[in-house]
Amino acid sequence: MKIGLALEGGSRQTIFTAGVLDAWMDEDIYFSYFTGVSAGCHAAMNFVTRQRGRFRHIIQPTKIQHGMDHANRILDGIQKECHALHYNAAYGDIPFDFHLFFGSGVECEFGLTCCETGRSEFFQEYMSEKRLLDIVNASSALPILFPIAEIDGKHYADGCVTSPIPYKRAFEKGCDKVVVVSTHYPGESVTDFRKFRMVLNPVFKRKYPDFFRALMLRYKRYEKMFAEMEKLEKTGNLLIFRPESKVCDLFETDREKLDETYNMGFEYAKRRMGDLKAFMEI
Repeated sequence: MKIGLALEGGSRQTIFTAGVLDAWMDEDIYFSYFTGVSAGCHAAMNFVTRQRGRFRHIIQPTKIQHGMDHANRILDGIQKECHALHYNAAYGDIPFDFHLFFGSGVECEFGLTCCETGRSEFFQEYMSEKRLLDIVNASSALPILFPIAEIDGKHYADGCVTSPIPYKRAFEKGCDKVVVVSTHYPGESVTDFRKFRMVLNPVFKRKYPDFFRALMLRYKRYEKMFAEMEKLEKTGNLLIFRPESKVCDLFETDREKLDETYNMGFEYAKRRMGDLKAFMEI
């Protein structure tokens, strides 16, 4: 039986995912297929290499950022996010094990949004360190905050725009069952890019009209996606792990709040370990 893992992004909110994955590593949980978008790509990379605690480490803020006022914390958090996911994702204090990743034999795909078409595209890379990083960083390129990325002559942005949780891709790739890790608790509202139309319009509407349209419809895509996942969970084909209450902010730099969210994910995963093993028929 082929069981896949689909990971949502969410900037520093994915420290919840870090807690979940660390708990699974402690129990030697493995999957034969991985897919992620945005920061979920980085989580997937570190889970493949079994580098326990590394993903949590690279998205933690510096000591200087801890305790900043809210406005500066958001701005500096964005800057730290860029640094963490573009440099620490590979090197930093704990280098990423490229050799192990490339030789793992695990199928791992990363979702990006093509600006020219406004559709999802999925990439794999098992040879080039630079290309792998280009792909996962492009998937984290949140519109406006990060520059549009170019790969193979085409332009890409955050994978969460068109495939917020890529569970459908896992089924398309032949998975019989899919485990999902989301960073949104039930009923939580997601970012509605229509609120930023005045800023996004001059940047994207003329040059990338299909991408602009995808941004404006993202909130509807989320609603439909969660409804579909809940149906699949009832049929026994999908299992969702998600927070039971609000997690930290997207660009949180308060280490205590981040630790709380990490512990929330870790304890939640431990509590539901029986559900996971039963689902995977371990």
